[in-house]
Amino acid sequence: MRITLLICFLILACNSSQKEIPEKILQEKKMVSILTDIHLLKGKVSVWRKTQSVSQLQEDSLFQQLYMKHNINKHILDSSLVYYSSEESEILEEIYKDVLEKLQKQEANLGN
Repeated sequence: MRITLLICFLILACNSSQKEIPEKILQEKKMVSILTDIHLLKGKVSVWRKTQSVSQLQEDSLFQQLYMKHNINKHILDSSLVYYSSEESEILEEIYKDVLEKLQKQEANLGN
């Protein structure tokens, strides 16, 4: 009987520690893809600004294209970032490790 109770307790403890990501929050894999594209876009805009004037309207337009590419909007992205930073910071760290890895691979491919 004790063993049965102990097993039930362990199962419940394991299940309760694994939070389920809310439906309206972007999944980790999607976040990696979006954040990679965002950092590439921000880098591109930064380079453009060194040689030409880039208006806020132009930058906003580029971000709208990015949101359309990923079938999201700014609100969904912002909500997901808030969720991961406040509720799942360990997952956000993993997401950014993957983003950094993807960016480094792309940089290495440019060098070849």
